[in-house]
Amino acid sequence: MRTFLCIPVSPGLRQALAEISTDLRRRVRTPASWVRPENFHVTLRFLGDVDPMLTVDLERVCREIGEEISPFELVVDRLGAFPSPARPRVLWAGGEAPASFLDLAAALSDGLQALDFPEERKETVAHITLARLKGPDNGSVEEAFRSVGTLPPYTLRAERIVLMESELGADGSRYTPLFSRALGGGGAV
Repeated sequence: MRTFLCIPVSPGLRQALAEISTDLRRRVRTPASWVRPENFHVTLRFLGDVDPMLTVDLERVCREIGEEISPFELVVDRLGAFPSPARPRVLWAGGEAPASFLDLAAALSDGLQALDFPEERKETVAHITLARLKGPDNGSVEEAFRSVGTLPPYTLRAERIVLMESELGADGSRYTPLFSRALGGGGAV
């Protein structure tokens, strides 16, 4: 099963991002796969295909980490693109990662390496994917970002880690939560 670890997005932030995504969709001329608002999340780590039996160990790792990391806030105040706005493949909304987010990502990396997952090669960026472009862009993304302008600061309260299963379908991805562990020493939520 194809999985990833994430922080869920609150309904209020989901609505705000849906409006921003709709605005970008009207402006970006490159074909893209737009993420449905109900699928918005902050990715902590994409795990790929894992054996379903491994979820027991993944839940243990997330429970242990959750006991050590307290809930924290992420500020979502900008638009960006991977690898860059000039050569976009993924459009996102995000913000500067606070120390708690980086601590959580590092603890997950260590816990996952103990389960024989490879070390994460990419820099950890606090972001919510809005779209994946299907081809080269002709400058419409940079133009769209300028038109949309600066985002007001939205706050996301990170209170739990979720292991999500991702099933690819003709109408987009469908996500199913497999477990959720609270940050700050709480149990399953």
